[in-house]
Amino acid sequence: MTSRTRRDIPATTNPLDLLAEDVIPLNEVPQEIPGRVDVSTVWRWAQRGVGGIKLETVKIGGKKLTSRQALSRFIAATSRN
Repeated sequence: MTSRTRRDIPATTNPLDLLAEDVIPLNEVPQEIPGRVDVSTVWRWAQRGVGGIKLETVKIGGKKLTSRQALSRFIAATSRN
Protein backbone atom coordinates (compact mmCIF):
# COMPACT_ATOMS: atom_id res chain seq x y z
CA MET A 1 0.00 0.00 0.00
CA THR A 2 1.44 3.36 -0.98
CA SER A 3 0.50 6.75 0.32
CA ARG A 4 -0.28 9.71 -1.86
CA THR A 5 2.27 12.48 -1.99
CA ARG A 6 2.03 15.98 -3.37
CA ARG A 7 3.99 14.83 -6.43
CA ASP A 8 1.13 12.47 -7.30
CA ILE A 9 -1.35 15.35 -7.52
CA PRO A 10 -1.30 17.30 -10.79
CA ALA A 11 -0.88 20.99 -10.07
CA THR A 12 -2.09 23.84 -12.20
CA THR A 13 0.89 25.52 -13.81
CA ASN A 14 -0.62 28.97 -13.52
CA PRO A 15 -3.38 29.96 -11.07
CA LEU A 16 -4.69 32.44 -13.62
CA ASP A 17 -5.69 29.44 -15.77
CA LEU A 18 -8.75 29.27 -13.49
CA LEU A 19 -10.01 32.47 -15.13
CA ALA A 20 -10.60 30.53 -18.35
CA GLU A 21 -13.04 28.29 -16.44
CA ASP A 22 -16.41 28.93 -14.76
CA VAL A 23 -15.20 31.20 -11.94
CA ILE A 24 -17.11 31.45 -8.65
CA PRO A 25 -16.29 33.17 -5.34
CA LEU A 26 -15.44 30.81 -2.46
CA ASN A 27 -18.56 31.86 -0.55
CA GLU A 28 -20.73 30.46 -3.38
CA VAL A 29 -19.07 27.02 -3.42
CA PRO A 30 -21.43 25.50 -0.78
CA GLN A 31 -24.35 26.09 -3.16
CA GLU A 32 -22.54 24.00 -5.80
CA ILE A 33 -22.19 20.94 -3.56
CA PRO A 34 -25.10 18.68 -2.63
CA GLY A 35 -25.45 18.31 1.10
CA ARG A 36 -24.38 20.58 3.90
CA VAL A 37 -20.96 22.17 3.48
CA ASP A 38 -20.19 25.34 5.37
CA VAL A 39 -18.22 28.17 3.77
CA SER A 40 -15.59 27.77 6.51
CA THR A 41 -14.97 24.23 5.24
CA VAL A 42 -14.40 25.58 1.72
CA TRP A 43 -11.89 28.13 3.05
CA ARG A 44 -10.11 25.32 4.91
CA TRP A 45 -9.93 23.29 1.67
CA ALA A 46 -8.28 26.29 -0.01
CA GLN A 47 -5.91 27.14 2.87
CA ARG A 48 -4.88 23.78 4.35
CA GLY A 49 -6.31 21.24 1.95
CA VAL A 50 -7.21 17.63 2.58
CA GLY A 51 -4.45 15.02 2.57
CA GLY A 52 -2.04 17.42 0.88
CA ILE A 53 -4.55 18.42 -1.81
CA LYS A 54 -5.74 22.04 -1.88
CA LEU A 55 -8.67 23.58 -3.70
CA GLU A 56 -7.22 25.68 -6.51
CA THR A 57 -7.86 29.39 -6.02
CA VAL A 58 -6.84 32.76 -7.37
CA LYS A 59 -7.10 36.09 -5.55
CA ILE A 60 -8.22 39.06 -7.63
CA GLY A 61 -9.21 42.43 -6.25
CA GLY A 62 -9.15 41.13 -2.69
CA LYS A 63 -11.59 38.31 -3.51
CA LYS A 64 -10.63 34.65 -3.51
CA LEU A 65 -12.07 32.75 -6.45
CA THR A 66 -12.13 29.17 -7.64
CA SER A 67 -13.93 27.47 -10.52
CA ARG A 68 -16.53 24.76 -10.89
CA GLN A 69 -13.92 22.69 -12.74
CA ALA A 70 -11.36 23.17 -9.94
CA LEU A 71 -13.99 22.08 -7.43
CA SER A 72 -14.66 18.94 -9.48
CA ARG A 73 -10.92 18.19 -9.65
CA PHE A 74 -10.60 18.70 -5.88
CA ILE A 75 -13.53 16.40 -5.11
CA ALA A 76 -12.23 13.73 -7.49
CA ALA A 77 -8.69 13.92 -6.06
CA THR A 78 -9.82 13.77 -2.43
CA SER A 79 -12.36 11.00 -3.08
CA ARG A 80 -9.88 8.49 -4.50
CA ASN A 81 -9.37 5.38 -2.41
